[in-house]
Amino acid sequence: MKTQTYKNSEPELVNFAGKTIYSGIDTHKKNWNVSIFIDDMFVRRFHQEADPKAFHSFLTKHYPGARYVTCYEAGFKGFSIQRDLSELGIECVIAHAADVPQTNKDKLQKTDKIDSRRLGEALSKRMINAIYIPDIQTEADRSLVRYRRKIKGILKSRKTAIKSLLFRLGIDIPPQFDKSHISKKYISWLRSLMFNESSANYTLKAMIDDVEWLRKREYEHTKQLRILAASERYSDTYNELHKIPGVGLITIMTLLTEVVDINRFCSFKKLNSYVGMCPTEFSSGEKIKHGKITPRANKGVRTVLIEAAWTAVKYDPALSLKYSELRKRMESNDAIVSIARKLLTRIYAVWKNHVDYTIGVK
Repeated sequence: MKTQTYKNSEPELVNFAGKTIYSGIDTHKKNWNVSIFIDDMFVRRFHQEADPKAFHSFLTKHYPGARYVTCYEAGFKGFSIQRDLSELGIECVIAHAADVPQTNKDKLQKTDKIDSRRLGEALSKRMINAIYIPDIQTEADRSLVRYRRKIKGILKSRKTAIKSLLFRLGIDIPPQFDKSHISKKYISWLRSLMFNESSANYTLKAMIDDVEWLRKREYEHTKQLRILAASERYSDTYNELHKIPGVGLITIMTLLTEVVDINRFCSFKKLNSYVGMCPTEFSSGEKIKHGKITPRANKGVRTVLIEAAWTAVKYDPALSLKYSELRKRMESNDAIVSIARKLLTRIYAVWKNHVDYTIGVK
């Protein structure tokens, strides 16, 4: 009887060439929960340490030759994971948490497994609108602007704490200091106060020391922002925007580091939505109802624009006229929001088209 012999040969490995492996990652400080999809079909879920290289090794081992696309929600890790994965050859996008589709069941049962699968499924079905990822230098400049804003907020709380202490101790603040910013004269007056209780003296002194230190830090950060504004990276756009009434150093540098590239907004409507100056809308059929401005916004940009609007109405006759007309039918705070929106349209035009701002034009 004739026997058949088999040659020893290497097993043929599976190759995923032409396939796209989608993955959703629910990120945490020490670990990730990952859901894998081949095209739009869910295949597996696993848990791993928070290590981009380990994730890359897993994908190349189990799905060699494929195209890798992954997604995670914006959070405390910022853009660092995206940059690390991109360097390893994995296409990575970051999603705004509010933009990831979810069912009512997902809202009632929130777990890491559900979140990662929801991300992966939305990514595989092209339902993710990725957020804009700035370069490293812009992100560093943005952190400088944001930290100054944080210092400003802490300083404001310390000023309020001093007023509260004085009220509790029965001290009336002189009218010239009551509603003004803390000046050297105000600080000198505060230091001249003496109480019978040593604890009160110590507390007030500590508060004043905090305010003076924070004022110094704020000054130093503002100085750094001026240097940044004069740099080659920002100077041209800064000089264009600085011609607009009410738009100063802080407003411009906030815009330049948050918006970054005005050309990524194809229309003012897109920019307005990003900043958060558009009203909410609840319309159905023939009924159209607009509410207050949307809670979803870049709060840093929106805040500085509203502050700039208060100054702009004093120096631009067209904005002054518009504000006076709005005040006839709404409160001042609501009117200034409309002015801020109008101011944003002018900023968009100047920045986008590189034209000079003209005062007094409707």
